[in-house]
Amino acid sequence: MADEWVLNEGERLDDLVRDDMKLIQRPDHFCFSVDSVLLAHYVEPKKNDVIADLGTGTGVIALLVSSLGGNHIAAFELDPVMADLARRNVEGNHKEAQIKVIEGDYRESSRQFDSGKFSLVLANPPYREVGTGRMSAKSGVASASYEMNATMDDVFKTAQYLLKYGGRLAMVHRADRTADLITIGRKYHMEPKRMSFVYARKGHTAVRVLIEWRYGGHAELVVEPPLLLHNDDGSYTEEVCEIYGRKSHE
Repeated sequence: MADEWVLNEGERLDDLVRDDMKLIQRPDHFCFSVDSVLLAHYVEPKKNDVIADLGTGTGVIALLVSSLGGNHIAAFELDPVMADLARRNVEGNHKEAQIKVIEGDYRESSRQFDSGKFSLVLANPPYREVGTGRMSAKSGVASASYEMNATMDDVFKTAQYLLKYGGRLAMVHRADRTADLITIGRKYHMEPKRMSFVYARKGHTAVRVLIEWRYGGHAELVVEPPLLLHNDDGSYTEEVCEIYGRKSHE
């Protein structure tokens, strides 16, 4: 498969491990992190799920979910540079039958899809509100990190439109925004059903949260066991290695 990849200036080819997949990335825009990998493995796609990936970037979540059972994935991306990378990554990994990259603003998804078309929506949205923290001078990195193009309300409003009643929304976000996520989600009739906190190391506070909502669900939340990313020596834990598809000693 390697001889099929053509890289432009400033691009690099990374190994996704799963299904021998590769991924073209551009460091001057945004490169995926462990968060995308964790979300892809958290959602447990069903065979007949119709899936929307909001802000696919390079297509990493869509590609990983396709290797875990997702067969019908619409991957939305506003940034034309990232949308081009996503299309090339889908084609390079021969996933065209499972993933369709849609270049455009997912907030305007009603122009292309009827309400209730999807059974599962995935989101790894920008984590920071504009005006907080130190924003990167690189526009592509900044827009992926800050709510410049879409707010949390936009994510939930879009999910409410796209999902059929009883459909699921799965998201990874900063742990310190958990209260905001639950509050805003309920405004759009999204009820959190399961949640897991992610910790960098034992004894530290949580850095990320994985949450799955159900559109129109009843109030009943299962808090699942925590996920530790690193051992004391800085290496990935066995659980994370399994998620990546690697052995713990590699």
